[in-house]
Amino acid sequence: MKKLTTSVLVVVLSSTFALVSGQKKDTVKTTEIGEVIMTGAMNRKMKLDAQTSTAAVIGKDKLVQAGAPNAIAALAGKVPGLTINKTSSSVDGTYDIKIRGSRTLTGSTSPLIVIDGVISTMTILQSLPSDAIESTTTLLGLQGAALYGSQGVNGALIVTTKKGSGSRKPRVNFNSNVEFDNVAFTPKRQQKYGQGWYGDRIHVENGSWGPAYSDPAFAGQNVAIGVPFYDVDGDGVISVNPDGDVPTEDAAASVFAPFAPRKKDNAKEFFRTGLNLNNTLSITAGSEGAYAGLTINRQDREFIVADDKLKKTSVMLNGGFKIGNLSLDGSVTYINRSVNSTDPALYTNLLQSAAEVPIVDFRNSPNPYAWTVFYQNPYWTIQNVRNTSKVDILNGTISLGYKINDHISINNNGTAQITSTDILNYNNGYNASQSVPTIVKPDGLPAPNSITSTLAQSNAINRYFYNDLMANFNYDFTKDINFKLTLGYNVQRTESKTTSVGGSGIKIPGIYQYWNLSNLTIPYNLNNRRFTDNRYAFFANMDLSYKDYLFVNATGRYENSSKLLHSDQTQDSKPSYFYYSGGVSFMPLKAFNVESEVVSRFVVKGSHTRVGNDPVTIFGIEDTVVLGQGYPFGSAGPLSFVNNQRPTNTNIRPEKITSDEVSLGLGFLKNRITLDASFYLQTTKDLITNQTTSSASGLQLTAVNVGDIRNKGMEVNLGLTPIKGTDFSWDLNLGWSINRTKVIELADGQDEVNLSTGGIAGIYAVKGEDFPQLKATAYMRDEQGRIIINPDNGNPYISNNYVSFGRVTPNYTLALNTNFKYKNFGLYAVLDYRNGGKIYSGAMAGLAFSGNLEQSADFDRTQGGYVIPNSVYMNSAGQYVENTSIKSGGESYGDLPDYYGSVYSRVGENFILSGTAFRVRELGVSYALSADAARSIGLTGLSFSVYARNPFYKFAKENRGYADPEGSFTTGNIQGLTNANQYPSTRTVGFTTTINF
Repeated sequence: MKKLTTSVLVVVLSSTFALVSGQKKDTVKTTEIGEVIMTGAMNRKMKLDAQTSTAAVIGKDKLVQAGAPNAIAALAGKVPGLTINKTSSSVDGTYDIKIRGSRTLTGSTSPLIVIDGVISTMTILQSLPSDAIESTTTLLGLQGAALYGSQGVNGALIVTTKKGSGSRKPRVNFNSNVEFDNVAFTPKRQQKYGQGWYGDRIHVENGSWGPAYSDPAFAGQNVAIGVPFYDVDGDGVISVNPDGDVPTEDAAASVFAPFAPRKKDNAKEFFRTGLNLNNTLSITAGSEGAYAGLTINRQDREFIVADDKLKKTSVMLNGGFKIGNLSLDGSVTYINRSVNSTDPALYTNLLQSAAEVPIVDFRNSPNPYAWTVFYQNPYWTIQNVRNTSKVDILNGTISLGYKINDHISINNNGTAQITSTDILNYNNGYNASQSVPTIVKPDGLPAPNSITSTLAQSNAINRYFYNDLMANFNYDFTKDINFKLTLGYNVQRTESKTTSVGGSGIKIPGIYQYWNLSNLTIPYNLNNRRFTDNRYAFFANMDLSYKDYLFVNATGRYENSSKLLHSDQTQDSKPSYFYYSGGVSFMPLKAFNVESEVVSRFVVKGSHTRVGNDPVTIFGIEDTVVLGQGYPFGSAGPLSFVNNQRPTNTNIRPEKITSDEVSLGLGFLKNRITLDASFYLQTTKDLITNQTTSSASGLQLTAVNVGDIRNKGMEVNLGLTPIKGTDFSWDLNLGWSINRTKVIELADGQDEVNLSTGGIAGIYAVKGEDFPQLKATAYMRDEQGRIIINPDNGNPYISNNYVSFGRVTPNYTLALNTNFKYKNFGLYAVLDYRNGGKIYSGAMAGLAFSGNLEQSADFDRTQGGYVIPNSVYMNSAGQYVENTSIKSGGESYGDLPDYYGSVYSRVGENFILSGTAFRVRELGVSYALSADAARSIGLTGLSFSVYARNPFYKFAKENRGYADPEGSFTTGNIQGLTNANQYPSTRTVGFTTTINF
């Protein structure tokens, strides 16, 4: 397949046979950029430059080149303006996707997913293998997604799966990936002080506040570490001495190790090499009037944490035919995904270990406690804390078209999707009082705590139905003017049912497979709710073209949402709303018949869009009462209903998003050089978010319209083909993007809205400031910015209010994609760079408490604390005086743990880092047999590749592996906050074999 050197269209769509609007889809040839055909919203088929809104198309070659586990991961770094962050790095990782930033505060920021012309879900897209997809089209401009209404308010990803070929002879493709995952980095931890507390070595402590590794009393010695495994002498008691030694009779049951840092990071030692096997078989066939295709994928992944596994099977069958004026397309997809994982909180426990602790030596310990009695043994956690889920997805689509005459056709597109989820989570628990043997601790330290056993089961069924009925009109008013009009009616219905129960105190461990409350001592968390969300819409799309250089598009949609419906509807709150869009694309070179050897492409676009959004919960307006706490098993009695403390305002109005966009496209030297630039301005009014209320009202939060935000940005793409020959070619693409969101107004005189709760750092919307803002507790400073301390104890003063440290989004992002090809060899790379932005590291805060923070070992702990640089104190005359001698953290080693745990750890400012990051995202080499060589062995094609994902990274200097700037613990706008429960990022090395018959 010939590659194009454009920043907007990365790869030409390959030749496929599909039925669109009742007609056979044109065979896509390798052509110049302005002639490439793309499929857009509502089965619209047009030239890329004729689109009046910015879009980016990624073909199948780019999606599969580095063996990405799904299409979402494969898109990272390939489309400027498209941001993909990982919200979970577990065995079944999840993603947060944004197109051009945020247009809402607390509503969904995820783009709409459209697969083969009908609305789908992120879950299905993530479950599809990359090599089942023909192409993805990212609708960056809001006007491109306007026809989808409020569901397209965040842009859209249009996915086209592979269809049957136009060849009568079946074509078979087998693709096999074998991958190995390893931890890329863990937080840097101090290597000077060992296990203990208050300067003493205590071998069951969770901190690194012990003696220095150079201490002559311990240096070079083998010392006992942690809780002994068994009671060797059989007396029923394992005792430990205050000095950390285990009595002789129990010595053989202990772990011993040198009192010195291990050569390899002990947290990294715990993780193993993960294995991922991903195999896809595709069979396609077709003729002039029909086609069929079958894709079967199987993925087996063993995670870097033992016993954490993912098994996924997907089967996709599609086909279509045309008889006279009637055409039919359809597909059926079945996905089965099974995940078995443990509690990721074990990563926090790993990071609390001192540098000499041999974590892997506790793998055979039967105890729930290992090197410390305060945190669970991660190996015990793996065996006794399990989270399992089984998901079955059945998705069917159908497209029926009838051509009435040469100008009028009717289409009906529909889908039905059923998702069944079965979740079982359990913790076997631990009874310390009945444990054998009993562990006797040194005086002053508590005995190990019992661990409460828990069990939770949940079953959910979700049904989604979607249907578009469209009438299409196509007329040539004159030989130069073409008019197309689509009138449609859309109806959607979502039904969900969840039945769940949980509790604590498992009577008989191991019995989890039945819904049997009798195996729980204290049942609770009963849930048996049903939800239904209905919406319908009337829509229209008009395309008007003049010759081949002027294109005009206009859309309108009238939508009704049941989420905004109230039984006592008021004038201000209506369940329906209308929105529209308009755009134009103009090509001056064609318009004025300019032929140039230098300038080969020139296109100017502009659009205006208005869309509504309804980010409120289903039944949120009507949900006036809820079940009381503890019902039906607690003290609330046989039946208890209370007023809903988090209601939705009955007069709530939908958010209104207005977008304006201008873009410019240039091509030089027959498009060997391309330049595309887009500018956009988006304004959201009547923002919906949760507003805190007075405690006297009896309410906690109320969803209301709170204000306005403005989102603006720019994207510039440069495409180059420095070398273009038969045997050797080189093309590259450089994309730059910038986005700013600013809070313009907040309701009721508010200055800010807190989007997160609790902790020493949070995400805020602040009037007049960029959004989202990272705010945290901070040091109090004088007018010169110096830290103010208390001269009596050296403790710094901490601000009463949260202080803003800037937005969490980067200043700008850069992405470079490059491909080399020499004869049958290929080399490719994807690199990206994000500049600036702020992130908060929860892992770093945990290291400060436990004494593992590098900065806490930059001074001699045995001499007490340290003088805070650039600090001052107020003298008796009320003046700030430079501090040169007053230590923070006390005068002895024994003062430091309390200082770092209760003072230093309360200052969120200490754990805020720059989000700057450079990474090589993909790197690979491929080799393909020549056509003659392949045919000589009975094949039509055979290729091999070796690749790596995330092989190299470079963070800001102060970020010593504390947090991946792309990490976030949730989706939406609460980004930039990371915690220690997120597994470390991984680097992957893989091998691919592709066989074509």
